This record gives sequence, C-alpha cells and structure tokens, in this order.
Amino acid sequence: MNNVEKSKTKTLVICVDRDNDIGEKAELETPIIGREASLSAATKLGFVDPEDSDINAIFEAIRIYERLNAREDGTDAEIALIAGDKNVGIESDRKIGQELDKVLSKTFVDSAILVSDGAEDEWIIPIIQSRMKIDSVRRVVVRQSEPLESTFYVIKRLLEDPKFSRTFLTPIGIILFLLAISLLLELSGKAMGLIMGFMGIYILLKGLGRENILMELFETVKHSLYSGKISFVTYICALVLLLVGTLQGLIGSWDYYLKMGSEVGGYILLGMVFIKYAVGWYIGAGLAPLIGKMMNMLIERERIVKQWTILFYIIASGVLLWGGSECIILLSEGNSVMGYIILFLSILGAIIISLIGMGISWYVRSVVIKGEKEIETEVETGIETEES
Repeated sequence: MNNVEKSKTKTLVICVDRDNDIGEKAELETPIIGREASLSAATKLGFVDPEDSDINAIFEAIRIYERLNAREDGTDAEIALIAGDKNVGIESDRKIGQELDKVLSKTFVDSAILVSDGAEDEWIIPIIQSRMKIDSVRRVVVRQSEPLESTFYVIKRLLEDPKFSRTFLTPIGIILFLLAISLLLELSGKAMGLIMGFMGIYILLKGLGRENILMELFETVKHSLYSGKISFVTYICALVLLLVGTLQGLIGSWDYYLKMGSEVGGYILLGMVFIKYAVGWYIGAGLAPLIGKMMNMLIERERIVKQWTILFYIIASGVLLWGGSECIILLSEGNSVMGYIILFLSILGAIIISLIGMGISWYVRSVVIKGEKEIETEVETGIETEES
C-alpha cells in the first residue's frame, strides 16, 4: 500500500484568468483551490456575465481534473484557478506568479496542465515553467452557431469590449477628429503632422505600457473637481501653459525659418528652436499640477517629501533642454564658443538645482519628520507616566 502511494504522481490543473475577470466581475479572491470552489466560481461568474470565455475554461479545467482522478494509473490531480490584474502586463504577470507560489506551497504537485481561454493567457507559460513542469496546454475555443460567427456580431462584441474600445477606438476617434478639423480649416498639411505626432506618442506610450496615462490624468482632474481641491485650477493652468508653449514654439520656429531661409539646417534645427521657445512654458505646465498637489497636501496637513525632489528635477530638466537647444542653434550659426559656454553653464545649473531639491527632500525626511516622531514619542511617554 505504501509503495502504491509513493508511486503516485500529482498533477495540478491550472486555469488562468490573466485579466482577472473572476475578481473584477464575480468579486472573488484568488487563488481558488479545489473542485467545489472552482465550480462555485464558474457558476458565480456565469450569473454575472454568461458570455465570458473564462467560464468555459473553468469548466474544461474541472472536466480534465475529474478525468485525471478517474484514471487508475496512479495519477492524482488537484485544480486551481489563478488570476492576474485588469491592467494586463507586468503587474498582472507578477500577481500570477505570486498566486502560483501560494498554490504550490499548499498542493505539493509534480507537474501542471494549463487550461487557457485564448492566446493571451499563454504569455504566462514561462512563469509556470520557471516553477514546475508543464505536461500539456489546453486552449478552450467555444464553438459558435452560424449567426454568432457573422461579422456583425464580432464587430458588435468588439465595440462593447471596454479594453478594445480604450485601446483602439479612442486613438482612432482622436485622429478622425483632428482630420475633420483640419479639413474645415483647410490645414490638411499641418494636420497630418499633428496626427503622425499623436500616433507616435500613443505607440510610444503603448510600448512602455503607459497607454492609460491620459485616462488616469482625466480621472485625477475629475476627482480634483468633485472634491473641491485647488489642484483642479492648477491642472487648467497646466493645460493653458501647454497650449501657449506649443504656440510660442511654433511661432519661434516659423520666425527663425523666415529669417534664415535656405540656410536652415533641416528639421532638427527647427526642432531645437521650438524647444528653446517652448521649454519654459512646458516647465511651467509641469510644475503647475505638482504645486497644486503640494498645496493640497499642506491644507490636509500631509508631509511633503519626494515632491520637492520632483519639483527641482523638472526645473533642472528645463534648464538642460534650454541649454542644449541654445547650444545647437549657436553651433549652427558658427558661434561655437558661446554655444559650449551656455551648454556647460546649463549642465552645471541643472546639477546644482537637482542637488538643492535632493537636499530639501533629505532635510524634510531626516530632520523634520524625525523631530515630529520624537515629539510624539515624548508625548506618549508623558501620558503613560501620568497614568502610572
């Protein structure tokens, strides 16, 4: 009997929900271990959203689990549901790894069978393989009836999907809006530049996993408005400064182009002229929301520590950008000595400004906060002495 028990291999049937529909829709905490708990989770998710493909994946995982346990070759099975995060990416995959570690610490399995509802979930295969052996990957594809396979239904489902809408429809809508405005104002040439610039910024943010930064900014502004915080006004100031800076940069670049004519050294030099005239306004636009946040923290009696460093870093970056652009412009005009002097002074100034910000942040963290903690400790000690 003991020899039979020792020869048994234990397999973990893992169902992965990378975008955490189980938690977001059914409000269930993961990991979920066991047949009954998994069946209950699938049922609850089915009541909330009967069309979610994760339901089929969970039922397939349960079917595989029962089939493995019914075999007589010494195979023992366990089933677990793990989930990531609604913001699919690094945080989602890290959460999957953490939940998998919890499951392995409780089940003590030898290998795994991964059940997935699509190609996206299979990005986590390396995460699982770094911890255990994967015997098989089962991708669940739901067979649809002919009407459901129609193009109309597919498009309708995509348009109703919030993730698809935010990722693809929002930038397409902005591009079409800019194109319509340009046609009305007969500025189609400039509009193409704006559209290409917008697409470049969006692709860059998408590549860095920060495509939701504009939505987060909008939510922050909306929260500031509803909560009556002063940062709402500073966000509006930042927007105005950003627009004025862009206009100032364009005017400066145009004037420089008219002044130099054929001697302009290309778009890079015009870009440097744009930075020279716009960077001051852009720095103001960057400082305005930060100052508003610091004022809110003062009103709410919160400690301001890292904000000092960020504030001076923004100023230092502006000084460095202005110095670099001015240096390139002077070099193109043949005034290399003055260009290098300005570049050197801007670098020196940026370093000094950054050190000032770090010094203020260090002083607040090490002196002010430490002093407050010592006073609190003395007060607590005094109260305890009086009570005794």
